[in-house]
Amino acid sequence: MSKFFSEAIYIVPGAKRPFHSRKDAMYYCTDNGIDPKRMEKYDSGKEYQRYIELSEMQRNGEICKLRRQVEYEIIPEHSEMVHVKDKIVKTYWVAGAQFETKGSALEFCRDNGIRRGDITSFDTIVPVMKKHVIEQRAVYTADFVYVVCATNEEIVEDVKSDYTRKEKDYVLRRKLMLHVHGIRVKES
Repeated sequence: MSKFFSEAIYIVPGAKRPFHSRKDAMYYCTDNGIDPKRMEKYDSGKEYQRYIELSEMQRNGEICKLRRQVEYEIIPEHSEMVHVKDKIVKTYWVAGAQFETKGSALEFCRDNGIRRGDITSFDTIVPVMKKHVIEQRAVYTADFVYVVCATNEEIVEDVKSDYTRKEKDYVLRRKLMLHVHGIRVKES
């Protein structure tokens, strides 16, 4: 049971009924040789019923390109490069030429008749940097996205109860969708 008192629904291809727990759905998959990746999860019975309605509308040609659980980035990740440690890199010089390894410098000496003693090495301190995430990206996940065939208008739809429709987190994400992407979320 979620914090909004709606019960998730699990749909397994070939099952005659929906499952109300992931454990039962997984057991059914294992028992019947079905790949659990084919199992679909809906956050509520209302969301599942809306999917059935939209699927029927797609079969009738009213809508097309029906997709579920579509993510939209509303705030990008913020990161910075931080210094982790210093690494010592050795370089070798012979007759004005630079080499990454001593072996390649020795080969150059041998090929050009230069003494081994003419090889000079230098240590260079190179900082090792690592990406450090300051803030993770924020996404809005739409329950459904589809196109109305008659108008070619893309609709982003979210199934909400009266209670979840007023939740502050959802309201903020809905407003960010309008601000960032210019998309008004349809609530059903």
